[in-house]
Amino acid sequence: MKMTIITDDQGNILGAVQGHSLSGKQGEVEASVSFAEGYQTHLMEVDDDMGAVDDATVFQQRLRQHLDQHMQKAHPKA
Repeated sequence: MKMTIITDDQGNILGAVQGHSLSGKQGEVEASVSFAEGYQTHLMEVDDDMGAVDDATVFQQRLRQHLDQHMQKAHPKA
């Protein structure tokens, strides 16, 4: 499943949305999400069952695991 995870400048997870699009249009209504300077969006693949996780603590833990893996791939240690 595609997911976009948003972090602040300290790496704290602020939120997540399913998919990689932060804008949409339905009929005459258009919406777009933007973030203040210093916030980062991380586009990644997560486990398909993430959409079914209904425990907020578990959801946050799993988001953190995916984000940490994503960051290690993006910035491997020498």
